[in-house]
Amino acid sequence: MTGIEERLRDALAARAESVRDDGRPRRLPAPRERSSGARWRAPLAVAAAILIVVAATVAVTRTVTSPAPAVRPTPDTSVAPVEQMWPGAVHEIPAKGPGGGGFLPDVFVTDRVVVGRGFPKDRPGEIWSYDLDKRTFARIARLKKEDVGNHPLVFGDGHLAWSAFSGRMKEVWTVPVTGGVPRRIASDRATVTRDNMVLGIGRMAIADGMVVWSPDVGGVYRAPLKGGKATLIDGTKGYSLVEWPWAGSPRNDSLVGDPSPRPVEHLKNLLTGGRKDVTAPAGRPSWADCGVTWCFNGVEAWRRDGTGLRRLPGAASGEIYSGRFVLLRQRPSGGKQPIGVHDLATGRTGLLFQISTLTGGKPPTFHLQDGIAWFQTGRGTQVLVNLSAIGR
Repeated sequence: MTGIEERLRDALAARAESVRDDGRPRRLPAPRERSSGARWRAPLAVAAAILIVVAATVAVTRTVTSPAPAVRPTPDTSVAPVEQMWPGAVHEIPAKGPGGGGFLPDVFVTDRVVVGRGFPKDRPGEIWSYDLDKRTFARIARLKKEDVGNHPLVFGDGHLAWSAFSGRMKEVWTVPVTGGVPRRIASDRATVTRDNMVLGIGRMAIADGMVVWSPDVGGVYRAPLKGGKATLIDGTKGYSLVEWPWAGSPRNDSLVGDPSPRPVEHLKNLLTGGRKDVTAPAGRPSWADCGVTWCFNGVEAWRRDGTGLRRLPGAASGEIYSGRFVLLRQRPSGGKQPIGVHDLATGRTGLLFQISTLTGGKPPTFHLQDGIAWFQTGRGTQVLVNLSAIGR
């Protein structure tokens, strides 16, 4: 294993998504031991770590059983830079915002406006929008809590929502996207793990005048945007929000010391009560990573009902984003390791960047989440991929 792979493995093991975030984007740290109560402070680097850690793990954790049925080839294995593959969805913007502080893009609120967190003093202190046409930033709000969660801002019904910490309390905050004073709409005691890490809030969405979310320990809660009591949605104990209105079970309790080797086998529609269960293709393990529509095991993908089995044009890692996208590591060539975003729905892959395999080159600061992927270019800009705009 190379030095860079060891650093990436170490970063992934830190489970940064479960801990607090001081919001400072930085490259990968050197490996270090974690002590009880220590907080790993490079959540953005973990996103980059997920890209490559599959090199060390996919051969072990995603081995395909034998015998197995024939696999249909990928519909389109061509790989072009993301700006050529999906030209209308790719944009280059400044990496720094007003006053020279960093800008962490979170969500496209329209095809031409992206919103994210600003770092005027090297901490997440403001919410900014960036207009792609005007090439200008605008401040939406000042954050009342700098100790925000690792998860991104979400948008819906004209509002933004996010999570924050206050001592050992987890909180949900909102503000109109047009600007205003942030409002705390929910607060609850956070779970503390056996190694003294404070867990916060995982997936979140805004729909029908409500903010809905799952704590890292499960259940789906909701609270009105206009204020009111937060309540647990009936029938969601043991479930976690997957993609509104879908909640999934079993939830993965790895953060509190009880990892589940199973996928999200059961889905429940929280609006209609409809259900979807996972079915693996013949000869494939049933514990692949699954979303609402797609499943993958690192080297292959298929639909949740077991149909459409096909081989991926590389090794996929992480989870499924925006219902259909995964990170893809392709075979090195000419001393370069291609890293891309693969669309499970179409079989197309957009190349994000390449990492040198000869000099131990470091990946750029990179992030992938529902709705958006971005990486810093190293020349004062960052490339955004609006995943929500692909295939519309």
